[in-house]
Amino acid sequence: MLTRMLKNIVVLDVETSTRNKGNPFTEDNELITIQYKINDLPPVVLFKHQFNKLFTVLEEATIVVGFNLKFDLHWIRKELGITVPCVWDCQLAEYLLSRQEWKYPNLEQTCVNYGVGHKLDIVKTEYWDKGIDTCDIPQDILAEYGAQDVEVTYAIMQKQLELFSTTEQSKFKLFRLHCNDLLVLEEMEYNGIVYDEQGSLAQSDSYTKTLENLEGKIYEFVDSVPINLNSRDHISVLLYGGTITVDERLPIGNFKTGAKAGQVKYKLFKKEFILPRLVEPSKGSELKKEGYYSTDEDSLMSCKPNAAGKKLIAWLLERSKINKLKSTYLEGLPKTIAAMGWKPNMLYSNLNQCVAVTGRITSTKPNQQNFPKECKKFCVSRY
Repeated sequence: MLTRMLKNIVVLDVETSTRNKGNPFTEDNELITIQYKINDLPPVVLFKHQFNKLFTVLEEATIVVGFNLKFDLHWIRKELGITVPCVWDCQLAEYLLSRQEWKYPNLEQTCVNYGVGHKLDIVKTEYWDKGIDTCDIPQDILAEYGAQDVEVTYAIMQKQLELFSTTEQSKFKLFRLHCNDLLVLEEMEYNGIVYDEQGSLAQSDSYTKTLENLEGKIYEFVDSVPINLNSRDHISVLLYGGTITVDERLPIGNFKTGAKAGQVKYKLFKKEFILPRLVEPSKGSELKKEGYYSTDEDSLMSCKPNAAGKKLIAWLLERSKINKLKSTYLEGLPKTIAAMGWKPNMLYSNLNQCVAVTGRITSTKPNQQNFPKECKKFCVSRY
């Protein structure tokens, strides 16, 4: 089976425009080059007018090899509609070979570890780092860069194959399982999630009045103390006692001369507000800043408040929950769609295999695994 799988190895890599790190779902990004290497043959670099040549290459491939391969698969699927049935992701292999201790292995360090050469850094240092997009890099330089990437990726694959055949045999079946999972995750990422942006924003607006009422209760509770509800220090003082110091601008006379002659002159004075302790802080909640304590949810839920403190904690926790719901999800997800340049009402999360030591999948940018129920109802099924 392994012999048949390795009969016609195709190493694949792409270079793209650089907005959002070349995100394949950012609509104004574009695919600039595709480079591949078949077995021991020299690398081939294709520019846009040559992309169709890849069809025959991948039709004859028994396995497609890459480094962080899901990224490349998205691009050839987007540009050419091509999907592949069998893959070998060297990044994923390296993660497993490191006992899942090396999160997101990178190509350059992997080259160094195996002694197979280096990536060419000229494209990054002389162009990308200076704000020059990929389409404006001379083709000969870009072609040399891409060719080197597939060369070293092929060399890494051969080293990994040797390990899987000898000292790391026990991990090979797990690696193959993860490669099969990669194809499923690529499908999930590529399809994305339909998200009702207008419904989400309308729901956020509906929480505004609730938030105002909560904040009104808190401000009424503290009376004339100028508390900043977004300051952890102020919340600590409000609950656990202490001093809030604010700058107060007071008139001290008038300007006698100059352009401001006759105008009121002001000076800043420090004004202190001393608050009593309403809540006994839980053990271990002390912060490095002397006299201040943690105000996160776990700390507040485990402390011992008096009656007034208990009511105040409930208001603060509810305010925090609504603020996070609004800013991170109901308003935050539409902002993410706009910032990433994705299609309207579409979310494209990263589903990561090279993060959690337990081997489970994680989700980032955005983390769709943590969507609250108030947000999930705006995820629209297409099935």
